Amino acid sequence: MRIEKNRVGVISYVIHVENEAGELLEKADFSQPRTMIFGTGRLLRSFEDKLIGLRSGDAFEFLLTPEESFGDYNSELLMEVPKSVFMVNGEIKPDTLVVGNTIPMMDGEGNPFDGRVVAVSESSVSMDFNHPLAGKSLFAMGEIVNVREATQEELNPVASGCGCGSSEDSCCGGGGHSHEKSSGGCGCNDHDDHHHQHQHEHAGGGCGCH
Repeated sequence: MRIEKNRVGVISYVIHVENEAGELLEKADFSQPRTMIFGTGRLLRSFEDKLIGLRSGDAFEFLLTPEESFGDYNSELLMEVPKSVFMVNGEIKPDTLVVGNTIPMMDGEGNPFDGRVVAVSESSVSMDFNHPLAGKSLFAMGEIVNVREATQEELNPVASGCGCGSSEDSCCGGGGHSHEKSSGGCGCNDHDDHHHQHQHEHAGGGCGCH
């Protein structure tokens, strides 16, 4: 059986940043492979496309460019946000505005997005609203352990925090990632220019922590 839409691929793999010698971003050993559901929009599209058609026992190796993964780094998404945005009941939690922290925020229309604290001044905070992997290529290699039809429960999961239907979100979607520091749920869907656009439009005002 080959990987196709509405089928489950059980996959052992490693993902490195930039190339095979780069930082190890994510790993699923053959003894503990990851289960991924194809054709439902919960995987990074380019990652999914590379695996469509493979069958149990097939090995794979490929490089995803920034355009195929999380987009190029956009300097316009590095911006100043008033400190007042982070106030809750007139106060800012002391552990919130720490350089390197990733803070979940929300725009004026209720759309969630993450921002990383770059610098803190007396009146404002420099925030980076790019995806943590923006501008990075991803090198993936591994093996298809098994392929089967997806169940109705797998195709229609109970909604979770990011919509992946799993408590463990992988970089490319579908289960488990090891870079917690980069904020949860980094790969439920492929890179979306509209998502970056609403960040740019609303991050400077009308947004808040949630």
